[in-house]
Amino acid sequence: MPVASGFIRGSHHRGGSVGLGTLVKSSVKTKPAKKSRVTGVLHTVLGAVLSVAIFSAGPVNASSSESSLDRPAIKSPKAANSLLLDVTRTDGGVRLVSVGERGHIVFSDDHGVSWQQASVPTMQMLTAVHFPSEKVGYAVGHDAIVLKTENGGETWLQVYVDREATIPLLDVWFEDNLHGFAVGAYGYIIETVDGGQSWDFVDDRVANDDEFHYNAINDDGQGNLFLAGEAGILYRSTDAGKTWTTLNSPYEGSWFGVSGDDGQVLVHGLRGNIYQSQDQGETWQPLSSGTEQTLFGSAKLIDGSVALVGNSGAVLTGSGYGAGLSSGAKAGLSVSHRPDRMTLSALAPSNDGFIVVVGQGGAYRMTLEGNVLE
Repeated sequence: MPVASGFIRGSHHRGGSVGLGTLVKSSVKTKPAKKSRVTGVLHTVLGAVLSVAIFSAGPVNASSSESSLDRPAIKSPKAANSLLLDVTRTDGGVRLVSVGERGHIVFSDDHGVSWQQASVPTMQMLTAVHFPSEKVGYAVGHDAIVLKTENGGETWLQVYVDREATIPLLDVWFEDNLHGFAVGAYGYIIETVDGGQSWDFVDDRVANDDEFHYNAINDDGQGNLFLAGEAGILYRSTDAGKTWTTLNSPYEGSWFGVSGDDGQVLVHGLRGNIYQSQDQGETWQPLSSGTEQTLFGSAKLIDGSVALVGNSGAVLTGSGYGAGLSSGAKAGLSVSHRPDRMTLSALAPSNDGFIVVVGQGGAYRMTLEGNVLE
């Protein structure tokens, strides 16, 4: 059985977990703890329920953590109205899948009009989800947990957990059903090449001596993979994550999302900052977002336009990647806000021309103008 490499950082032990959540301890090295940077700086900057849920990476009560890890999510008719942190559409399919607090995973086959709750083996907070195909998907969350489904999100199995790490994984990306990465706080990055049966730490591939948090990982649709996070860090891989190049970041504040298509890539984060690159991240052009709200999620829509969401119910829409999003004051973005100003964390396009947005209060069907559909 392969063993993932790991290390101890103060109270954060990085042990490896291999195969359906069986914990395997491995070789370790010691580094100073940076708990105050997470619980202090991020909470102060974001100051919202959403940020507390995603980025709280300090030590937790062991019995409480183990209980939430080992107990299956409770079925609730209100699961789709609870705090949800990410949503995606299965690759090549119609189904929408969303993840969030208390191990809630919900799915919809009618464009987000109604939702069903999945069977999930944990009550732990889940932060991100990705489907490389219509049936196979992966979700990640606190205590470095990784879940996998092979039936389109209806039932899930635990394929990785690091019980002693007490840190959140914050994003997940898979090249195909077998090969992918999960990333998170303190520069935590793991890779599998066999569909989650075994995992390896690959933090030595990325130049991140300060162990800044990795908040987002995504590709540009043309073989380039991007990793973004705290303090403006940006990296690119042209070989599916085997090697990573540090990019010159146009902004020193934290990035919370990256999305791309047709070789174009957007990064976005604090204070409404959005930058676009059309040359694989070599140069970046600022986009005028029209807001100073932190932007958490972005997606390309069915018609080729792009949408972003964030704090205070901000919804931004534009005509598309590339020429449709020009730099400077005339950028093709418009901004609106939900009337209740609830924080929005992610969005996905539905096949009926609307968007499905998740965050505080659960999942919503919305128009591109930010109006909630009943």
